Amino acid sequence: MHFVKLDATGNDFVALDLRNRGPNVELPTPQQMELWCNRKRGVGSDGVLVLRDAEEPAVAYALDFFNPDGSAAFCGNGSRAAFWWARTMGASAQLVFRAIDGLHRADAGGPFGCSVSVLCEGTPRATVHGQYIVAGTHHLVILVDTLEEVLSCDLLTLAQPIRHHADFSPLGVNVNIASMERDVHGFRAMRTYEKGVECETLSCGSGAVAVMQALRVANDDSEEGPERLRAPGGELQITIDPEGVTWLSGAVCMPFKGEFTQA
Repeated sequence: MHFVKLDATGNDFVALDLRNRGPNVELPTPQQMELWCNRKRGVGSDGVLVLRDAEEPAVAYALDFFNPDGSAAFCGNGSRAAFWWARTMGASAQLVFRAIDGLHRADAGGPFGCSVSVLCEGTPRATVHGQYIVAGTHHLVILVDTLEEVLSCDLLTLAQPIRHHADFSPLGVNVNIASMERDVHGFRAMRTYEKGVECETLSCGSGAVAVMQALRVANDDSEEGPERLRAPGGELQITIDPEGVTWLSGAVCMPFKGEFTQA
């Protein structure tokens, strides 16, 4: 089976193109995905992306994202990566695709040439743990004052009890820490522990959108312009357009292609 490896600001994915195989195409099994994502015995990735036929008018493709444990979710960086890949195969510069949480728009314009819309449910909810936000998937955002607090944080120790806390059962929650302070280039710092991956990832697109939502509440919506965040894997930008659509932008590349030689 042919695959490509995609990298979206350090979030890396195994990606399969299963289009033109009909509506009942067989998806990879959880066992296959776990093997492929294994960084010692497989390709190694933060998840698996699958392009399928949408079977809907004006929808370019359906996109499935699976965590390394086989659980399905929305993935902001994965959506950007899939759109970038689809563009290399002839997809339009502006299109609509379907993900697990609904329809999304994608646009090849913008600062990185690869932007997707992210659906946010309601407003952030304050909890004893931090701000709880659904931005495609479930996030908990902890805001701290300085860049150094983000960079020096023992994220595993902080995040694991929250990720598994009964308050977020049974789905669990992704845990993000971000700074109120900006660096000299205007970027705030952020890091993310992702459920399903069960470790810190180098970047999280939906987490960046969640951070932006939490910052808007913390700043009483007083700041205008795009929010610029720096994760360990690279830079992300979140913009709300005049229609109220939230856009996630960032760089994407394809490190390599390959063939699976075993199931």
